[in-house]
Order: sequence, then C-alpha cells, then structure tokens
Amino acid sequence: MSSGTPNNSETNAVPKKYDPKAIEDQWYDYWMKHRFFEASEDSGKEPFTIMMPPPNVTGALHMGHALQGAVQDTLTRLKRMQGYEALWLPGTDHAGIATQNVVERELKEKEKKTRHDIGREEFVNKVWEWKEKYGEIITRQYSKLGVSCDWSRERFTMDEGLSRAVQETFIRLHDEGLIYKGNYLVNWCPVDMTAISDEEVEHVERKGHMWHVSYPLDEETAAKSGKTHLTIATTRPETIPADTAVSVHPEDDRYKNMIGGHAFVPTTGRKVPIIADEYVKTEYGSGALKVTPAHDENDFEIGLRHNLPRINIINKDGTMNEDSGRYNGMDRFDARDAIVKDIESEGLLEKVEDYVNQIGISSRSKAVIEPLLSDQWFVKMKPLADKAMQFSRDGEFRFYPPRWQNEFFRWMENIRDWVISRQLWWGHRIPVWYHTKEDGSIDYSKDYVVSIEQPDSSMVQDPDVLDTWFSSWLWPFSTLGWPDKTRALDYFYPTSVLVSGYDILFFWVSRMLMGGIHFTGETPFRDIFMTGIVKDKLGRKMSKSLNNGIDPLEMIDQYGADAVRYCLIILCAQGQDIKLDPSKFEMGRNFANKLWNAFRFLNLHLDPQASYRRHFSAGEDEADSGAAEISEMPLQDRWMITRINQTIQDVDDDLSRYRLNEALLKIYSLVWDDFCDWYLELIKPEYGQSMPHETAERAIIILEMQLKLLHPFMPFITEEIWQRLRSRTPEDALIVSDWPVADSKWTDGNSRDLFITIQQMISSVRNIRAEMNVPDNLDIELIIKPADRETREKLLEHQAIFEKMLKISEFTVDTEVNRPGASASDVVDGHELFVPLSGLIDFDKEKQRVQKEISRLESFLTSVEKKLANEKFLNNAPADVVENEKKKQSDARVNLAKMRTILADLDR
Repeated sequence: MSSGTPNNSETNAVPKKYDPKAIEDQWYDYWMKHRFFEASEDSGKEPFTIMMPPPNVTGALHMGHALQGAVQDTLTRLKRMQGYEALWLPGTDHAGIATQNVVERELKEKEKKTRHDIGREEFVNKVWEWKEKYGEIITRQYSKLGVSCDWSRERFTMDEGLSRAVQETFIRLHDEGLIYKGNYLVNWCPVDMTAISDEEVEHVERKGHMWHVSYPLDEETAAKSGKTHLTIATTRPETIPADTAVSVHPEDDRYKNMIGGHAFVPTTGRKVPIIADEYVKTEYGSGALKVTPAHDENDFEIGLRHNLPRINIINKDGTMNEDSGRYNGMDRFDARDAIVKDIESEGLLEKVEDYVNQIGISSRSKAVIEPLLSDQWFVKMKPLADKAMQFSRDGEFRFYPPRWQNEFFRWMENIRDWVISRQLWWGHRIPVWYHTKEDGSIDYSKDYVVSIEQPDSSMVQDPDVLDTWFSSWLWPFSTLGWPDKTRALDYFYPTSVLVSGYDILFFWVSRMLMGGIHFTGETPFRDIFMTGIVKDKLGRKMSKSLNNGIDPLEMIDQYGADAVRYCLIILCAQGQDIKLDPSKFEMGRNFANKLWNAFRFLNLHLDPQASYRRHFSAGEDEADSGAAEISEMPLQDRWMITRINQTIQDVDDDLSRYRLNEALLKIYSLVWDDFCDWYLELIKPEYGQSMPHETAERAIIILEMQLKLLHPFMPFITEEIWQRLRSRTPEDALIVSDWPVADSKWTDGNSRDLFITIQQMISSVRNIRAEMNVPDNLDIELIIKPADRETREKLLEHQAIFEKMLKISEFTVDTEVNRPGASASDVVDGHELFVPLSGLIDFDKEKQRVQKEISRLESFLTSVEKKLANEKFLNNAPADVVENEKKKQSDARVNLAKMRTILADLDR
C-alpha cells in the first residue's frame, strides 16, 4: 500500500476524517512538479484544446470564474485521460478601463495626483508596475480550484506577441477597407470619459417623465395649417437647444399642411424646418418628433437623410457647452430642470406625464450614456458577420444548448459597426500616425499613415487605444503565435471547445467567431458550451451593491475544492442560471466524506503485504489481469461491474453533449447508492473475520474504476485515494491514467435484473419495518411468493443477501404459500412479499397511531385543497407558491393512501 502523500512519507495511517486542507496543495504541487498539465506539439496524439476566457488582470476570483474553471478543468482532465494531448491555455486580459481606473484611484489616494499630472508615459509605467505586482493574484487563486492549465503557456493580452497580433489585425482590416475613421454618434460614458461599444451598454427601466412642449409655428406655416403651435413629446428636454428640425410622418393627416413649413425651437428661438420622415411613429406621443442629430442615434439617421446640421451642446464630462446658450456649464440633468422651468415660464409646456423609460447605462461605471458626436475608429461588421453565419449554417460550429444559435443569428443579422477606439492611456495604441502643426498639435486635416513603426520623426501616434475586446477577439489563435505560422498554431488550432457564460455571447464569443473565420479561414472552436450565470439563492445577480457575493476561496477553505467543484457542476444544468446558497456546498463535502469512509472501510480489510491484481475491467488487457470471468463472480460483483459498465456508457454520452451535471449525478448514484450502500455492505466480513483476498481484489478494482470516472470532477480526493490504494510511480498517477472504456463482455444483464429485484424486495421490507414501527432489535420473518419457479430457485440461491441486508429469523420462498394473517405485504415485479407482524408490534397502539395520522393528513389535505380552490389565491400568488401548494396536495394524497393501506394490513 502507498502512503498516498506526494512526498512519499513512510506512514500509511489513513486519517479517520477527510481533511482537504491536508492534501490539496500537496497534490497540486505534485502535478505541477511532474508537469502533467503541460501539452506538447510533438506528442503525436490527437489534440484537444480549450482556451481559458481571460479574466481581468484587476480581478479576484468570483463564483462565475469558479464555475467556468470547474467545467473547463473537468473537460481537460477527461480528454487527458482519454489519450488526447490536452491543452488548456490560461491567461489574463489587460482590461483597459478597469485597470486604468484602479491605478488612477491608487495614484490619487497615495500621491494626490491625477494621470494628467504625471503624464502618459509615467502613468503607463505605473500601470505596468501594478500589473506585475497584482496581476497574478487571480491566476494563483485559480490554482486553489485544482485547475490543470498549462501554466508554461500563460498569456497576457498585452504580451509582445499578442500586441503584434493586434497591430497586424488593425493594419489588415484597414487595408481591406474594413476599418475606417468617421465622425459619428457613439455611446459616450461621461464618467470613464471614453466611447464604448453597443455591447457595453446596459438598458434599464427608470421612472421619469414625458414632457409635451409647444413649438410655435412661423406665420406662413400657421396661416397654411390654421394652427399656431406644433406639440412634440420628449423624455430629454435638455437636448431641445440642439434641435435642428421637427419631423412628422408623411401620411399623418394632422400635420400634412405643415410639412415644408417652419417652427421655432423653445429656449433658443431658432427657426427649424418641419420635415416628413417615415421613421416617425404616429401613435407615439403627439406624433411629432423633435430632431436632434447630435444627441440621438435615430435622429442622426434622419439628419443624414435630410442633410440637417448637427449641433453638439454637451461636453464629454456630461456638462452643457457654450452652444447650449445660457445653460453653459450646467450638468446635463440640472440643465434639464432649468430648461423645463424656462419652457413653462414661456407658456410652452402643455403637460407632463409619468413615464417609464428604457435608458442606456455603462455596464462598468453605471453612468447614463450620452450619445455624442465624436471622431472614432470603426470596424465594418457586416462582411465578417455574413461569413460567420454561413459557417454556422454549414455546421462548422455548434452551440450547447442549441437555442443560443438563434440568439447568435439574431445579433448577427442586426449587427452594427463596432467602435474600436477608446479615449484611454492603458491599452493597445492605435497604429496610426499623424502629421503635426507648428505648435506640436495633431493636424487631422492631412492624410494619416497606418504603420506599426513611426514613419517619420515629425509624426505622432494616435492618442487613443483600442477596445479591450479588440485584443481578446484574437485570443484563440494569437495565443498560439498568430500571425506567425507556428507549430503550436498548426497543431492546437482550431480549438476544440469554448466554455463561456452567455452574458458575453455578443461581447466576445461572436466576435471571436468572426475574427477567427476571417483571419484563419477556420472556426476558432468546434463546440461552444454556454453556461448559466451564478446568482444568489433569490435569483439575483451577485454584486457589491447588494453585498450578496459568495467568495469561492472562502468556500474552498471551508468545504474543500472538490466539494466546491462538485456543487457548481451538479447545479450547472445546461444553459440555466444557478441559484446558489452557500449551504449547498455541504452536498459536495458530504459526498467526499462518503467516498473517504468507503475507502477507509476497504483499507481496513486490505493486507499491506499482499499483491492485488490491477485489472479485470473493460478496456484493460485481459491477458495481464488473470481475473475471473464475470460469470464466475458472486452476484453482487456481477451486478456492480455491470452497473459500472452501464455508467461508463451513460457518462460518455452525457459528456459528449456537455451535460456535465447529468454525468456527475450518475457517478454520484453509482458511488453512493450502489457501491457504498449496497456493494460494500454485502462484502463486509462478519465481526472479527478477515476479507477474502479475491473479494478485496475485486473491491479495489471496482473502487479504482469509480475513482477514474470521478477524477475529472473531484481531482484531489480521487488522486489521494488512488495513491493510497497501491504503490504508484508518477507515471501511474490518476491524472494520467486511462479513462475507463465500456465493454459488452463485462455486462451481465440477467444478473443485474435479478439483483435489482432483490434490492427492491429488501427496500420494500425495510419500508414495512419502518411503517409498521417494528423495533430495530427484533428479527422478522420474511415470506416471498414468487411468480414462477425459476425465480424461486434464484432467490433461494441468494438467500445470504437477504440475511446480510435484513434482520430476519426465517426466510421462506414458496410459489404456493398463502398470505398469513396479521401481516404486512407488498408486490415487487409480480412477486408477493409477506411480513408476519404477530409478536412484533402492539396492534391496537399501532392502529391508533395510524388512524391519528390519517386524521391529520385528511385535515391537512382539506386545508390545501380549499386554498387551491380559491381563485384569488391562484390568480395573485406567485407561481412557485402555487406549485408548492400543488405538491403538498399530491404528497398528502400519496401518504394518505399509504396510511390507509397500512391500516388495512393491521386490520387483517
């Protein structure tokens, strides 16, 4: 026997209680020392590649990371055991805005300075210093989870090679006409002071108002229409000073006589045209629309169609500028109040309505987004999206669950150009160079040069950086050496599967598909497994503001990494969100303890000096095993091996479809229900006796098969037990052992079916004992009336199983026997079971107990049914509350029927 410790300690004492802290770090160091996580391009094996979604370098491990890590590590360990050259490549993202904000706050707190005080070069150096100091925290935290990444290949999105890939990408897209610079409306964050993409904008409902404002008509329009004013409805009166037109629908009879006329803008008196445009919704508000091309995306498009001027009245910090007139310098929301007050004083405010509005906020700063005109760099997305959609139609990649393909198409079909420039200092500089004026400022009027290197000493680089996602959309291939043709890229790309939360389907997953297909001509990954989001037990997103986050490191410290992994995967139904209560980690710890206790029991009965064979399972070399054929084994062994064989098939099927939770549930049932609760109980020797060598040998092999199945999910405890069962070399470590393979020759369906029948009979008798309140210390008589003589012979042959699992004084199997009086009964697969009760219980006392329970259940059922008959309750109560009441009703009916059956048995 091995000590089980990676440092080859001489002691073989097995701790009574499983302590994850005592072994997890040691096994991780052992795996790292022997380089089990590292993958090689020269192995000659079929590759399996998975890329870690790079967490922000500023981040700390949260439950979303833990879920993703557990899933990806399970898949990686599985493929490694299946003989693939498994590469799980880790790394971190430079996270432009987030990292810059962190360092800026630190600079302000420690030195009372801003980045502008110290200048760009010194500030960027400080960010790099911060990254070197803190940037590896999250990767070190990941190791606590047991992740088997190839740390020798770890990447950072601003590594030299990845930076070159980013520059090459920009230049290629620009040369292809897919990158352009333009003055367009962008989503502007006035807190982070940068443009952000559509995908970085969250749309939330806010209670606000709809203001109905009168726009006076000029004399000619008033005379033509017979009206003096035109009413518009707006939720943003602060932009009224930027209006350059009023628009109506061309078919709206209310305004046909006004089209071509003019109105005056309140607060400014500016005369603007009244135009006709089919975009206007006649049923919305008054049916007339103020057109503000510089501050609304739809108005911008109307302005392009009608050649309207654009007046920008809002600064980048969210204050009003001089073009807003007397509102100059005000915050935009203060200006809103001032403008409404002025309109009211002019007698032009008709009415104000309460209104629930959808507004855009920054997903990071939570500031209300301001649509602003700005010179920015854009990528034309439609050509890239068209290619990606065609690859999807051709089956080049698959979503799990499949419904996400519909979401993918929905977004691709409505895709807009991607604004890729950011007004930040930390990030990939845009490889564009400009001429300068005499005063040293950039001369944007002259042609620019796109180049990695400075073309001329008189030219300066574009001050903006690229969107963080512009580097991470290259992640699957830039990390392998692209744009160079490396051996790693040739061998490991395309990758096998991407595991990602659905919340970044549009941010990242779709962009990687477009980028990979465009730049390499291949899909970057064959399968896309979309996990749900980890939420709190109430279904709320975890956030600092709600203080409802659960720290995975604290859970690992309290329950162990295997327990955390088990819990997250068992709750990870494909594509569904996880409602996580910290108490649920107890499930994982209980399972680990159950497995440990099973090992301890078996270990107590092993001979330290004995040599036990290693094989008889399918997929192993039968010639080397010398194990008995399955037909010669005891029934419980034939059943257990058959169950393992079936579980291997089922688990393989589940894992091939990324149903990890279903696979783990099957393994759990195999280990807990079949192995621990039945198999070990049946092979347990009588007190004071030793376990036969052959029995122990079979039990070891059966346990080892289960350890292999469980290892990808719970690597630490399985490796610990594996190493303790036998003396092992590093080459024999569980992490690099062969995944079990199902084989029909190790399946005995008849033995399985017979054992299941016996199991059901034993469970039935146990239920009878419990329901009839038979004291535990009393033996019972069991009479079985089988449906046929063949079953009679088989049951008698395996009488020892009944005697082992039940406390029985007499065992009768007879096809002609009649039910004795004063007995309880049940039917299992057509076979009748009788348990005589005379002398075991006080019949009168039991009748009273059962009748009392029947009365209680009848009263309870009446109460529940009364509630469910109440229409008010059904219509107003939450759906889950109604469902809970229906379940109470169903359970009560089942229990009531059972109690009535018991009472009938007592009356016999």
